[in-house]
Order: sequence, then C-alpha cells, then structure tokens
Amino acid sequence: MKFSDLAKMASGHVEARIVQAAVALGVFDALNGKALSSGAVASNLSTDPRATELLLNALTALGLLDKSQDRYSLTAVSKAHLLRNAPQSYNGMIEFDAALWECWGNLAAAVRSGQPMRAANMYQDDSRETERFIRAMDSLINARGDAAILENLFDWSNTAAMLDVGSGPGTYPIHLCRRYPELRITIFDLPGTLKVTERYIREAGMQNRFRLVAGDYRTDPIPGCYPVIFVSNIIHGESLEENEKLMGKLAAQLEPGGKIIIKDHILDNSRTHPAVGAVFSMLMLLTTRQGRCFSFDEVKEWLEKAGLIDIAQIGLPAPLTSTLVVAFRPSNR
Repeated sequence: MKFSDLAKMASGHVEARIVQAAVALGVFDALNGKALSSGAVASNLSTDPRATELLLNALTALGLLDKSQDRYSLTAVSKAHLLRNAPQSYNGMIEFDAALWECWGNLAAAVRSGQPMRAANMYQDDSRETERFIRAMDSLINARGDAAILENLFDWSNTAAMLDVGSGPGTYPIHLCRRYPELRITIFDLPGTLKVTERYIREAGMQNRFRLVAGDYRTDPIPGCYPVIFVSNIIHGESLEENEKLMGKLAAQLEPGGKIIIKDHILDNSRTHPAVGAVFSMLMLLTTRQGRCFSFDEVKEWLEKAGLIDIAQIGLPAPLTSTLVVAFRPSNR
C-alpha cells in the first residue's frame, strides 16, 4: 500500500457523507431529466445557493454529475442508481448507511467494550427503522443484480417450494417467482419485518404464491419440509454457537435429497480475505451481540454436524461481494 492509498482510505468518510447528503436533500431527483444551474437547484430544494454550488461541484468531481456551461446534469450511474424510484436505485442502502453514522463514530468504544453501539434488535423496535433496513436490503439486491445471478446459478425448473429464512423484503423469491410460476415460497422472519415484507409481495401481485410465518429462528419452530432452504445474509448476525444450532434446525426441515443455500461473506481461514468480509465484521461488532463473518471451514463444520453432505463453496461474480455455500441432505435419510 502506498501513502496515497492510506490517505484516501483514512478520509473515505468525506465522499460517503457527500453522497449521503445529496441523497437526503434530493439533489439527484431534482436533476432528473434536466440540466440546471446551481441557483435553480438551490431554489428547487430550498437550500443555500453558495453551499449548493459547492456540493454540486463536489458531486461532479466524484463523477456523479456532469457540468457544462454552469449547468449540472445526471451521469449514467446517477440515473441508474441514485434516483429514488429507479428500478436499480441504491438510495435505500445509502440512507441506511447514513443512519449508522453514529455507530461508526463509536467504533473505538465498541472495541474497548466488546459491546454493540446500538440495540442489537435486528431493527425491530421502531417501525421506521424496520422500514429503512428492509428497504436498504431490497435496494442493495436490485442495484447489484443479485437475484438474477442467483437465478442463473441453479436449475429452479423442478423446484416446487422453497423456504427463505430471514428474507427481509422477499426480493430473491419474488424474482424467482416471476420466472417460475409453479414455485411456492414460505418466508420465516420476525413479525416487524413481515409487516414490510407483506407490502413488497402485495405490490408484486404475488400474495397467492407466498406463505409468511412470523417467528424467531433462534427460538421458534419452523414449520414444513422443503426441497430448498435459502439463508441469505443471516449467519453474520449470529454467534458461532447459534449458527451451529440453526443449521441443525434447518437440516431437519429439508426433504431427503434437498439442499440448503447459504449466501454470505465467507472468509478464508485467516479471516482477513476477502477484505469486504473482514470489514463487514466491524459492522456486526457495532450492531449485534456476537455476530461476525465466518470462514468456509467453520460453516462446513456446522453443516457436517447437521448431517449434510456434498458441501461446496461457490464464488459469485462482481459486483457481488459474497459467496454461496451449498449442502445437501442425504437421499436415504
């Protein structure tokens, strides 16, 4: 690493806050389909003209706006990902990250104490927090194209049913159901989350394809038996012991020959690579009681103890930053 890399890393919060502020103010939506002067943008947003010009220039320098003859317009990236109602809008994730700003500010305190810097409640205690969290997950999946990539990795044509544990907005199964009309989905998630999930499913017009079951996978029984169980971005929020227990519970819900698909940041045995997983573990320190990212060998051990076989890790293409782990229940069990 060079000094310039270190300096850029150490001040990375600056760019993040510029983008977060622009989204919060509605800068990109104000420029949708238009090329405006900074004064016109300030007038539309009721912001200070001088400050608005400085922000627009910074966004231009970052490649998120174009500037020509003192008029600003959207770039291809901002059109695709920074308009609130764009199909691949990333705004939900940006707003969620902004809401965690105080947590990150207390990182040193978290390292001293080993305790989270907010209630480790999976964003369930405040309906506004729940909504923001679930919208962020939907935003991230849609912006990156995760669901289409997952769809093309497996043959879903003969899959009649799937259990999605901790599905959040239901983005993955909604996407699969659009292509496979025979597929039926059971979602098991926390009650506060399911209030939001139900709306996403209703807006997709798929109420008859889904069964929503409220519960806590740590303590509550999970009904049914399934050929496929999908567990996306769940294990990083739990301890090693809790995950081992969860895999045993889920393995018991698999049909003979059925498979479990885990999607998460899976680390190597050093727990330092890929870097995104090691860094993400710091967010888990800030927001969960014992969560972190785990290595493939750790995940494999849980699955083996649960009696599953043919355990494999499947890499995912960029821009995805996570990995799949797939395991099967023996056909003769």
